[in-house]
Amino acid sequence: MKIGRALLRKRSWRVLGCLSCLLSSYAIAEDSDGVHPFLTDKFNLQLGVFSPKKDIDIRFDGSVGGGNGSIDFEEQLKFAAKDDIFSWEFVWRFGDKWSLRTQHFQSRREQQAQLEEDIEWGDTIIRAGSSVSAGTSLELTRMFFAWSLDSSQEFDYGIGLGFHLLDTGAFIARDIITDIGEVSAVSASGPMPNIGTWYYYSPSEKWVWGGRLDWFDASVGDYSGGITNFSVGGNYQIGENVGIGLKYQEFRLAANIKKSAGWRGRLETRFQGTYVYLSGNW
Repeated sequence: MKIGRALLRKRSWRVLGCLSCLLSSYAIAEDSDGVHPFLTDKFNLQLGVFSPKKDIDIRFDGSVGGGNGSIDFEEQLKFAAKDDIFSWEFVWRFGDKWSLRTQHFQSRREQQAQLEEDIEWGDTIIRAGSSVSAGTSLELTRMFFAWSLDSSQEFDYGIGLGFHLLDTGAFIARDIITDIGEVSAVSASGPMPNIGTWYYYSPSEKWVWGGRLDWFDASVGDYSGGITNFSVGGNYQIGENVGIGLKYQEFRLAANIKKSAGWRGRLETRFQGTYVYLSGNW
């Protein structure tokens, strides 16, 4: 009889233990049912530093026709291949399915160099050994209207249309001490349309992972060519309205510049590297 009661007590404790495990598992599951606010909140702002490796090739054709050779600013003019750029992104959800997604960064560099080989810049040939000042600039603003294809809580993916507003330029000036001091600057600006897609997954209220891709090939305004803008990464929510994130981002533009006056030539640029940022959501 005592043995039976002992077995019954053991079984009861086992049943209680199993029930406790089940209840605690259910509670944990309930606690982790939330998703990262990037997928649900109306506004999301990211402020950070984009640290890309840069590759900029520019061709400036002369007025008499014919194409000059491209100038590699990193190699021929000894520009630094890496730089830190302030960047921001903003998301506004204004409906169950619709959102506006924006991005902005700009890069401006200027330095002096001594040429190791002749270069053609417009109608001018600048000889090897010349001391020059040179600079490049690129300002990018991305506007993207997005439509979500999935309504589940932990996933967000869809398609959209938008444009990249570009303002780019370059100059080469021979040193006024050793030469004429002529400055030859070129610039072009205008919108480049694009289509895009994205995919994000949130396994919990703390984490979200995913990426996006924009691309297009068109002839618009000053530009005739293609654009690609790609990023992938994750974000960890460290507070109710604050998170920290890391992305790999790549931006490419390969375009012919076809201005009737000023710059006729070609621009090939590539920015690729890490983007570290703080995020705010509300």
